[in-house]
Amino acid sequence: MNEFLPVLRAAWRDLAAHWRHAKPAAAPLWPLGLALVVLAFALLINISFAFDATEARAAAQFDPRLIRVFEVVTKAGDSGWLFALSILTLVYALDRRSRSQSRRLRARYGLLASQALYFFAVLVVSGLLSQIFKHLLGRARPKLIDTLGPQHFDLFSVKAVLASFPSGHTTTVFAAAAALSFFMPPKYRWRSAVLFFAVALPVAASRLILGSHYPSDVLGGVLLGLASAFGVARVFGRRKIAFTLQGDDLLPKARGKYLSLNLKN
Repeated sequence: MNEFLPVLRAAWRDLAAHWRHAKPAAAPLWPLGLALVVLAFALLINISFAFDATEARAAAQFDPRLIRVFEVVTKAGDSGWLFALSILTLVYALDRRSRSQSRRLRARYGLLASQALYFFAVLVVSGLLSQIFKHLLGRARPKLIDTLGPQHFDLFSVKAVLASFPSGHTTTVFAAAAALSFFMPPKYRWRSAVLFFAVALPVAASRLILGSHYPSDVLGGVLLGLASAFGVARVFGRRKIAFTLQGDDLLPKARGKYLSLNLKN
């Protein structure tokens, strides 16, 4: 561990230098962001009144064999293994970067480290926002539909049974899927996003099948996960960490294959 401390200190200095580095101008997003928030709110309200009660009552009738399958599927939405993966990747990349003599290899491992850091940051931001909304809104879970109904909110609640919106598993898995798609070159980004989201969808479906959430909770998790990955990517892109963001670009571009975390490279 003591041998790795200098590596961590050097990586911290690199990161701090990037964070303080002059940031390129970026187009203001608040008009678009406000419009999307209003649209998302309207969509969630309509989905909630149209489908939540019906789906929650249908979920109670699902075949137990189907439920057992999705009890396994839903574990993919646990954030613990994703956090562990991102930390292990970061440590591995920093260690290999410190040991590499080739400038090209150092650049490659530096980029991998910055990508792992971005992925970790997305998990943190999406997870914190999910918990804030859960306990701020205090929505009752489907198991309480017969006593409290599908539209019951107990603001500022800390009870798990009153923490239905948004779905945390869905938020995590869609944030991770979006983060991975941002690493792809622009011409492949949308096709790769379809693949990553197709992998994430069964986890979102599992939250409905297990009766843990309403459809609007799951949709809220999807939107929050996507917004978290996008927002963190723009913050990192303006500082040239893992991404670059220029002028009026809406989406950041993944940095080149051999670009390093170090400003000097």
